[in-house]
Amino acid sequence: MRDILNGIDIRIAFKMGYIQNFYREPAFRAIEMEYGIKRPEILTLIFLGFQDGVTAAEICEFSGHLKTNIIRAVHDLHKKGMLRRESDVQDRRRQLLYLLPKGRDVVDGFMPTLMQREHDMLEPLTTRERAQFERLLDKLSSHVPEWADK
Repeated sequence: MRDILNGIDIRIAFKMGYIQNFYREPAFRAIEMEYGIKRPEILTLIFLGFQDGVTAAEICEFSGHLKTNIIRAVHDLHKKGMLRRESDVQDRRRQLLYLLPKGRDVVDGFMPTLMQREHDMLEPLTTRERAQFERLLDKLSSHVPEWADK
């Protein structure tokens, strides 16, 4: 494994993907099974758990997910009674999304698992290394808009 991770030409991106896949895939599969929701729905709930009153387009812009997938997730979550849609009073074409109690319960149910996985993932790093790693991720994240559409 080390030979592959260090031997390919895109080793930084590949290592980030490798880590992310082992963080996300088992956790999201478990959430899908336990709560009967799909990955775009999980992402939408996580986003709304942080900030209510956003649009599907804003979730897409933040996540890079396809608009059709997020719109389908919003539709399905609405049918499942986990979120409500409201027309924006300033622009009736926009629908603002809000978590309902059932959606909040689902987010509150799966977030501890995701947080524990993050803790386990970062276990080999010291407190100082974690802070440095987060600063570097912040720097890379802030640069995404400059290269993402190239």
